[in-house]
Amino acid sequence: MDRHLAQARIVKLRAEIWRLNKAYFIENRSDVSESVRDSLKQELIALEKEFPDLITPDSPTQRVGAPLDGRLPKVRHRTRKESLQDIFAEEELKEWEEQIERALGGDKKKFEYIVELKIDGLNVSLIYECCRDVLSVRLPTHKKDALPVRLYTLARAVTRGNGIEGEDITHTIRTIESIPLTFSLRPTPPCPRSLGEVGYPLPPILEISGEVYMPKSALEALNKDLPEEERFANPRNAAAGSVRQLDPSITASRDLRMLCYSLESEAAEALQLTTQKSVLDFFHDCGIPTHREYALCNSPTEIQHIYETWRKKRDKLPFDIDGVVIKVNDRRLQRELGSTAKAPRWARAYKFPAEEKTAQILDIQLQVGRTGAITPVAHLTPTLVAGSTVTRATLHNADEITRLDVRIGDTAIIRKAGDIIPEVVQVLLNLRPKSVKPFHFPIHCPSCSANLERPEGEVVHRCPNPKCGAVRQERLEHFASRYALNIEGLGKETVEELLAGELISDPGDIFFLTAEDLLGLPLFKEKKTEKLLAAIERARRIPLDRFLFGLGIRHIGRETAEILAKSLQWPERNLTVKEHDAASQTSLFGAGTHTVEVRGVTMDDVASTLQRSTIEELAAINGVGSVVAESLVEWIADEDNRALLHKLGNGGVVGLLPKRSQIQQVFQGKTFVLTGTLPLLGREEAKTMIKDRGGSVSGSVSKKTDYLLMGSDAGGKEQDAQKLGIKIIGEEEFRTML
Repeated sequence: MDRHLAQARIVKLRAEIWRLNKAYFIENRSDVSESVRDSLKQELIALEKEFPDLITPDSPTQRVGAPLDGRLPKVRHRTRKESLQDIFAEEELKEWEEQIERALGGDKKKFEYIVELKIDGLNVSLIYECCRDVLSVRLPTHKKDALPVRLYTLARAVTRGNGIEGEDITHTIRTIESIPLTFSLRPTPPCPRSLGEVGYPLPPILEISGEVYMPKSALEALNKDLPEEERFANPRNAAAGSVRQLDPSITASRDLRMLCYSLESEAAEALQLTTQKSVLDFFHDCGIPTHREYALCNSPTEIQHIYETWRKKRDKLPFDIDGVVIKVNDRRLQRELGSTAKAPRWARAYKFPAEEKTAQILDIQLQVGRTGAITPVAHLTPTLVAGSTVTRATLHNADEITRLDVRIGDTAIIRKAGDIIPEVVQVLLNLRPKSVKPFHFPIHCPSCSANLERPEGEVVHRCPNPKCGAVRQERLEHFASRYALNIEGLGKETVEELLAGELISDPGDIFFLTAEDLLGLPLFKEKKTEKLLAAIERARRIPLDRFLFGLGIRHIGRETAEILAKSLQWPERNLTVKEHDAASQTSLFGAGTHTVEVRGVTMDDVASTLQRSTIEELAAINGVGSVVAESLVEWIADEDNRALLHKLGNGGVVGLLPKRSQIQQVFQGKTFVLTGTLPLLGREEAKTMIKDRGGSVSGSVSKKTDYLLMGSDAGGKEQDAQKLGIKIIGEEEFRTML
């Protein structure tokens, strides 16, 4: 980006960030997620780093915190508040450790770190003042002298604000039950006798910082009692809105909590607290709320393990966290490392992968699927979303483009639908360049130029040309894919080459390929040819459900194909088929064959069975329905599709019938949904176990779901199941049910 474009972009970014900050921090409204605001700020940081002469004092990157709300009294902080620098990857963590080593003169020793949770709340400072001595205590080492126990009282509570000034929220913070209004401090023996009552080494003021938050359950209860338009988007917004109430009785009626983690340096030194751990322990001893599950680590590897552990457990916590905070534990080293203008060098906020990010749309192109469905795809500036770099995101269909008003050149919010497929969620109109024009959905197929059609009642445009090159390519790739016929070596590039060489035009041609055909192509040598022919040979005997899925019939996915394979009345046959001798594992060229007997159906059987099936009969099958039934009947009525089945039969393809289960049907009539990672079984094995025992597996939670089988890294399905009262089981409990 040249300087002129960068300057224009920077101006727009600054204005948009301040607008979003005002909405979030003052108006208690979430126009976008926090990760989106972070994403915009990171883009601004990168541009200002590339063009440092464009940095201005009023830039959001040069300020800490948020704008102030004029309704509440402003209070100047005793010391300027700092903001932690964010990191997002293990590589950045290692770079930070190297920076610490260089700053300390190249010392290669391993530092001790302390890792704490990064609570997603409102930063607040509590000012406690020493008001009086409440009683005297005799120390064991000084039995003749009595030293006073000092009482500290909460004098003021202040938001972080802009880092220099905050808002006085003492009147509402006093209503939070977890925050002590007073606490006392006793001297820690041994205490020098000479200090007596005059030189008692306790500081007159203690400034303690932490996060005010609202538990998830409290937010849910609060929102139930509020009109829909007044409900809070997340616990952080609810906490911020609650402490800024002018009427403290409103705050008192809401379940707010606080966790503290920081003590002003002068006070910590006076109390001889030499580590961050000792600060947290001091808080605990005084009755000041802290989260006790901190961890001490000696290396980035250990820190990464703690980070991953909390990332997996975050949904089970009663409050929101968005990462962990890592600090050098030794306060002496903290002082030696110091701070930049805005952030301490001795600490980092290691944030979890953002579920939403911002990216610029470079282009919008049409993608043609195996059924002719046209999917518009946004091509993006490379953006890290939920742990992986995204360069493309689906726009779904023409209606979605119109609804979002997506244009080439826009800045958009990107997320992963179901944590897998990147999609465009929203366009940030304030960042739209003046020159961009509305996107007009094309009327011709990008592959074959046929006029696109949009069937009545559907949102998807389709290419009607059955000989469209893109449709043919996608259809062949799907047929050979892992969960279909699993022909290893027949991927995108190979299919393209075979089509270009006019060696195949449909799936049936695959089974007539010869070594001579393949060796004549540029990408093929003897070893690759041998492997592909072996994979094709194995695919001639394929489980019937995978074959039906591989045909690419609209609306027939893996689960539906399995239901059809088990439910239709197939003519069962004992078929004699050829199989290559063991020597063929070394080389297929000139290898001998022998015959084996299998239980299955021919391709003619497949054709005749589907032709006999009526829409009514198919729709009556549990898990099929009318949409699938109509699609299947329409497919087999097409003469070209019946010719394809005949060609596949001539190529030696047979469908293997499902094995007769001898296993007790303990899951008969039960529906499972799987989410997360199952480390011992694996999801595919778990699905097989469920189906072998009479159960079914669904992709989404509904009222018909009986069990949610949940592993690690589970997504939003857990919350859906909890709302519907569905039983949630883990891998261990599932194994006991088998």
